Amino acid sequence: MLWRGRDPYRRRESGCGCAGFLLALGLALIGIGYGLVQVRLGNLPQPFTPNRTSTPRPTPTPTLSVESFVRLAEEAEAKGDFRTAIEYFDRASRRQTNDPALHVRAARLMVFINQPQRAEQRARRALEIAPEHLPAKAVLCMALDWQKRVAEALELCQAVVNADPNYATGHAYLAEALADAGNFAAARQAAQRALELEPTNVDALRNMGYVHEVFGRYDTALYYYQRALEMQPNLPHVLNAMGRLYFVTGRSRSAVSALRRAIEIDAQNAEAYYRLGVIYQTLGEFGQARVALDKAIELDPLQVRALTQRGSLNFQTRNYFGSVEDYTRAISVSQALGVSLTPVDYINLGFAYRWIQQCDKAIEAWNTASAMAPTDETVQSYVRSGYRQCGR
Repeated sequence: MLWRGRDPYRRRESGCGCAGFLLALGLALIGIGYGLVQVRLGNLPQPFTPNRTSTPRPTPTPTLSVESFVRLAEEAEAKGDFRTAIEYFDRASRRQTNDPALHVRAARLMVFINQPQRAEQRARRALEIAPEHLPAKAVLCMALDWQKRVAEALELCQAVVNADPNYATGHAYLAEALADAGNFAAARQAAQRALELEPTNVDALRNMGYVHEVFGRYDTALYYYQRALEMQPNLPHVLNAMGRLYFVTGRSRSAVSALRRAIEIDAQNAEAYYRLGVIYQTLGEFGQARVALDKAIELDPLQVRALTQRGSLNFQTRNYFGSVEDYTRAISVSQALGVSLTPVDYINLGFAYRWIQQCDKAIEAWNTASAMAPTDETVQSYVRSGYRQCGR
């Protein structure tokens, strides 16, 4: 059969020449584009162009190893910067997800910055990875104790020391829970056992101090807190405790120094600001008290004690509307957290309402105080006085 039209072979020759030209053009354009990109990246010399500056080559950020993150965390922890240390432990955990020890180390520091709920979550995460991990159980015990779940904490810490009688930190956390349970003899024995196993264990020293503090042996408590600081000077939670004790023993200026030092180490230390506010208010330095309490509430809006303390300060300085606002907010927060205010708080709230001519609400507050402490004659006396002022 004859082909009608052009010879097919001639048509292929003609098409091949056109395709070759297009291919060469495309390669040239790609080469030019690649060259321009490399120039922009700084990989090739920049052609001379008047009034033009070259773009520097970007420097890639190296990805840190787990070991590097842990080292940075340990450096931050040694400085007392527990929040940064937690961040680095978290970043290490994200790269090495099945290491329970990283979760435990972060959880322990979360307790010390007064975040025991977060600490509980992290400790439980560690136990999901390794159900029999004793350090995770010990830290979980401490996190529960700091949430006032003392019975749960005791059971868990006791199981830890039963599993390993030579685990010093387990005995230290058990001592803290026993002290909160009111068992001084057993608490001191557990703390002593921790120190026999590890004389320089910072948590054991701190908790020996705490045991003595709970039972009113303040000088001994201060001695052990100071020893903990000798082992590790930058411990904001220990400085908080020392400030608390100095104040209780009438050494207000020493208390202020300890708390100021805690804030230097941890600028977000809401607990230290709260305690400073209490001290300044007691000293009659109301301006500084307000600054400290405002900062405590700014850092931790859910800190009920700071809200009620500022409510008290407002009442004392005759800012009755501000007092009502703070106490009302404290009640709302306490209900959300499942805690309660004291009868004195409701008495103050009642009198604040009384001074702004809202006796119905004042009587409601006093009724609450009366119901909370039916056998406390001091409370009942204030309530009766309030009733009389409101014509009851």
